[in-house]
Order: sequence, then structure tokens, then C-alpha cells
Amino acid sequence: MGKHKALHPTDMHRKEERKKELKRNKQQRNQVKEVGEIKKDPEVALAKIKEIEAKERAHGPTERSTQRKTELQMLYNSLKKKEKREQEEKERQERLEAARAAKEQEARARQEEAERQRREQAGELPPPGAPGMRPPPP
Repeated sequence: MGKHKALHPTDMHRKEERKKELKRNKQQRNQVKEVGEIKKDPEVALAKIKEIEAKERAHGPTERSTQRKTELQMLYNSLKKKEKREQEEKERQERLEAARAAKEQEARARQEEAERQRREQAGELPPPGAPGMRPPPP
């Protein structure tokens, strides 16, 4: 039979503090995990808000539930704004890329036209509408 060893009051206090610290850490990890989940899919925040509202209807609002609901709403709104900004930036980049491609194509067409005119003047190409001519042998 083992003896039950009583802890010193200081040790008891440390043990209780450690227990509280572990509990806080666990809550903090869960909160970080939840925020990460919401960042991946903002619709999760709406689902959680609806859960809170259902609980409030059933049991009445509490200070914590009201606070949590506003936090989730703010997070959801900020994520939607960020999503909208990213979409607008993407569309702007696509427009810039399309304009850049159009300018390059136009420049290429001008360059080809200038090269064609140079070759016509040098006698390497027949004028437009004339029968085909071969360039003179070197």
C-alpha cells in the first residue's frame, strides 16, 4: 500500500497555477485554430454567428456572446473587404497585362510593316499585287 504524500502548500499553489496556464494555452490554441479556419472560409464565421444568435434566442444574450458575435462579424467583414480588394487588384493586373500585350502586338505589327517596306524598297519583295519575284541570287 502506497502512502498518499501531501504536497507542500507552495507546491500545491504552483501545481494549480500550472493547471490554469495549461487551460489558458489550450483556449488560446483553439482560438488561433478557429481564426485560421475562418480565414480559409469566411462563411464559417457566418455559421458561428448564426449559432450564437440561436443560443441567444434560446437562453438570452450574455455579455460574452454579444462580444463574440461582434468579433466574428468584424472578422467576417474584414475578410470580405480583403477578398474584394484582392479580386479588384487581380482584375486590374489582368487589364494591365491585356493592355501591355496589345501594345506589344501593335509594336510587332509596325515593325513587321517597316521590315516589309524596307525589303520592298531593296527589291527583295514584289510590291503588293504584283506577281511573285524571286530575290536575285547572291
